[in-house]
Amino acid sequence: MTPTALRERTLDLAKDLDTGAWIPTDLERSIAERLLTAATPVGSITEHAVREALWEGSEPLTRVNDGRLSVLLAEITHSLAATERDPAGLASAQALLSAVNRRR
Repeated sequence: MTPTALRERTLDLAKDLDTGAWIPTDLERSIAERLLTAATPVGSITEHAVREALWEGSEPLTRVNDGRLSVLLAEITHSLAATERDPAGLASAQALLSAVNRRR
């Protein structure tokens, strides 16, 4: 994965969210909400919280909406585990999760 992959994935998903090409399911919104809640005390998403969210969503998360959110979460995890993190990509991913969470 390239250092810009997370930013590119986030931009693609944000565009799809804005145009209605991606309509998050209840499960996806619930996962986004869990991540945002976990991020509140520390100010950003943590690798542990993302792994926990992936575990919570498990197999259904990979099937809904072509697994879009699960792929994003995997890329977030990879970025968080990298020696050189992509702060802009992580911030944009967190902003996208906020947008998903607001789609109720």
